[in-house]
Amino acid sequence: MVDYIKVLYFAGVKDVTCKESEDVEIPADNWTLSDLTTLLITKYGDKLKELLSMSMYAIDMDYVEKDKESTTILKPNAEVAIIPPVSGG
Repeated sequence: MVDYIKVLYFAGVKDVTCKESEDVEIPADNWTLSDLTTLLITKYGDKLKELLSMSMYAIDMDYVEKDKESTTILKPNAEVAIIPPVSGG
């Protein structure tokens, strides 16, 4: 059985990916948020890399601290939101 997570894209990240969301296959049991970041940068390039370095992640509506991305394991059917910084006026 293949397991997936749903990745939600907002603002500038959505502009780069040209998608509001996508299902991403989890290739390993101990796949982390950092692994997802690497996969997305490989798929979408340097423009996304720059945005992700400034973005926050939320898994199932709970924010993940930047220093915990490499140890946060992604579970099947999780919803991962990528929330880039926004400017207001």
